[in-house]
Amino acid sequence: MRDSELPKATSQCSDAADETAVEVEGVEIIDLDAVDATTVGETTADADGEHAVAADAANDGTATDDDADDDMSAAATDEVDRASEDAADADATDAAATGTAEPDESAKPDAEDTDAGASDDTTNPASAAAAAGGFHPIKTVKRQWGRFTDTKFYRIWSKRPKFSYGAYLCVAFALVLVADMMLLWSIDTKHMYDPELKRSFLRQILDSSYHSLSSAAGILNFFALAMIYLVCVTVINRFWVGTAVFGAFAGVYAFACKIKYAMRTEPILPSDLGFLGGGGGGENVASFVTDEYRPIIDHGVPLIVWFVVICIVLQFLDRRRAFIHCSWLHPIKNVKNVFGNICRILAPVMSVWLIVGYAGGLSSAHSRIREFVNQIGYSPIIWNVGDDARANGAATTFLSLTRVKAMEEEPGYDEAMMQTINDRYAKQAQEINAERDATLTDTTVINVLSETFSDPNRVPGVHFNVDPMPNVRALGEVATSGLMLSPGYGGGTANIEFQQMTGLSMANFNGSLLSPYQQLLPTRPEVFSFNQMWNDACGSDSCSVGFHPFLQRFYLRNANYRKFGFSHLYTLDSDPKIAHAGTYQGQSGKSDTVTDEQAYRNVIDEVKANAAADKPAQFIELVTMQNHAPYPGIYGDENEFFAANESSVPDGEKDVIANYAKGLQRTDEATKQFLDELDAIDKPITVVFYGDHLPGIYTTAVNDPKNSLALHETDYFIWSNKASAAHDAKLPAADAAYSSSNYFMAQTAQQLNARVSPYLALLTELHKEIPALSRAVTNGGTWSADASVTYLDAEGKEMDPKQFSKKAKQLLDDYRIVQYDMMMGKNYLHAMGFMDLPKQ
Repeated sequence: MRDSELPKATSQCSDAADETAVEVEGVEIIDLDAVDATTVGETTADADGEHAVAADAANDGTATDDDADDDMSAAATDEVDRASEDAADADATDAAATGTAEPDESAKPDAEDTDAGASDDTTNPASAAAAAGGFHPIKTVKRQWGRFTDTKFYRIWSKRPKFSYGAYLCVAFALVLVADMMLLWSIDTKHMYDPELKRSFLRQILDSSYHSLSSAAGILNFFALAMIYLVCVTVINRFWVGTAVFGAFAGVYAFACKIKYAMRTEPILPSDLGFLGGGGGGENVASFVTDEYRPIIDHGVPLIVWFVVICIVLQFLDRRRAFIHCSWLHPIKNVKNVFGNICRILAPVMSVWLIVGYAGGLSSAHSRIREFVNQIGYSPIIWNVGDDARANGAATTFLSLTRVKAMEEEPGYDEAMMQTINDRYAKQAQEINAERDATLTDTTVINVLSETFSDPNRVPGVHFNVDPMPNVRALGEVATSGLMLSPGYGGGTANIEFQQMTGLSMANFNGSLLSPYQQLLPTRPEVFSFNQMWNDACGSDSCSVGFHPFLQRFYLRNANYRKFGFSHLYTLDSDPKIAHAGTYQGQSGKSDTVTDEQAYRNVIDEVKANAAADKPAQFIELVTMQNHAPYPGIYGDENEFFAANESSVPDGEKDVIANYAKGLQRTDEATKQFLDELDAIDKPITVVFYGDHLPGIYTTAVNDPKNSLALHETDYFIWSNKASAAHDAKLPAADAAYSSSNYFMAQTAQQLNARVSPYLALLTELHKEIPALSRAVTNGGTWSADASVTYLDAEGKEMDPKQFSKKAKQLLDDYRIVQYDMMMGKNYLHAMGFMDLPKQ
């Protein structure tokens, strides 16, 4: 019988049955092999019915199924083995008759001897046929596979048990409980892993959190984790593989949450995932982890690895390969296949739909899901994700922020409304400009965001008898200076930077929008920023330059700065790279971050080159990195702040604060030198210097809600060099004592006596009425726990929105609508010239 006359092969993918049907000269052979995933040489579809290779079926006339659905009886197995041997004999006979096939090795008593004899005997017709190209590798492998199935190992292996669905349910329930306890532990600041204790890492986690399982956070976490687990298993369709994926995800998320919450009092959020993609920098995030939290990584990673290994082993030991039976190649062969395929399709779709709907329901106040979770105890605190995670669980907080709406729609928003606002503040700008004669863009403005720069002596319980920032403090006597209300503690740099660059406020966004740089700006076709006023004045983007001695991908700065209209953002990985990027070598070690001296040198070179070429004034943005966490002991005996530290905090915390104070001192000295060099340049220059937020090292103070305000106040100043007409200008305390970064450009224009745009007029008037505003910084202490915005007056006292004047309310409403037009609407104001400075 010729190969071409063999019946056409049929292959089917089934996650429930392993059947092989071969017809050779009218004899049907059924090879039921119970090996789940190790079918060597046969073309099989996997348990999902991924695909079958048609070539195998055409050559061999075989039909295969991946998984055995039912245990075979011993009699059926023997019958299959005998039939396989008969088929092999038939193949050999047919090959010998046609002279085109190889000899049947299975019919010979010794395979090795036979192979050797065949290779030497050139007169053997089968050997000649093989030499002539008639060798069939698939059949050879099948015969070897048949021999393997006769081994004792295979017979034992084929009888390994299937795990029941009841066993799966028990494993799933236990794992979700453990994951729940890990997440509860991750936001518990009172319980950190202590390597000195005799209890294991996992034991410490469980002992500190099991009692919270019945809380609202524990129950809501359980629901969220169960849905995530369901997605993993139904999409992958392998119980143990899905379990490994879920367990690894839960472990990584819990350990990352623990570290971030300890450092920044907030859990891992959807916006943080931008670090893992093209926005990147994720590979460098670990460098910010302080030594205090390294043991969590050192013990957590092996725990996750061992868990994954155990799950992979169980996947091989479990004869039930697929969680849901399916057969893609024979979908309607029988009722079981039809039902299995339907379930295989619907299960992942429904599980994904369930978790997406749940996440959406959490963010909608009137949804049925919201009504359900409210009965459990769900109480969203969207303006403070740290408090929200403690009250509702980290998993619930994460899901509630996955579907973000930056701002609510403004009733009546249209072009006519925006024209009214434009006209109102164009008139206000005319009144302001009548008393001013300078042009803002004639001055080079340098914005210096100094990482974590803030006087530690203002923190309750912390005191040094040596001033770590005497030079900056002295500037307060001759330059505009004060305290900036920061929306962040231990983090949030990009948000404060966003406010300073655009004049917009995080207070106007919904609480679920946590990072405009990552969540909002990439979706906008154009975004206004103050540097564009300098671009318009000089006719190109060459007047806007940025420096950041770190990675450009963090917070998508590379893309956002291009959208802002910067000609260059010089970073460690830009092309060209930032020119000066040296680190500090201390007595006991070397820093990982670029020093402020080096960062300032890049700006000095840029300004001098621009002045030498007599080019127009510039807008320069510098975001420093020197004082970014962690704060290792690299100074040794050089650090006088160890002896000067009179803080009433634990020794470990005291040492970290002393290291930070030494870095602050270096920034203070570098800043004085920076200003001295700018003072020598014969071009008008103004520097806006501010700390973005406090470092997340004040563990004792942060545990007291009454310290919330003190932990959100940083230092700022606005200084002009000798070549500037505003060199001796200093704004009165009413206009400077307290501010927020969205006001800095309006204050700069005020100090320079420069004419303003309608937009700057709005900010100027708003600053007079409400000196500082920010998202709520309370931890549920002395301030209202249900307010989403904090307002401060000129003396730093909280303002009650209910007591605002009519003018203040009008300004706040207009400010919010302007922000809506710029960030959510159609940018009507931009086309109306709302951001344009008056022509000279």
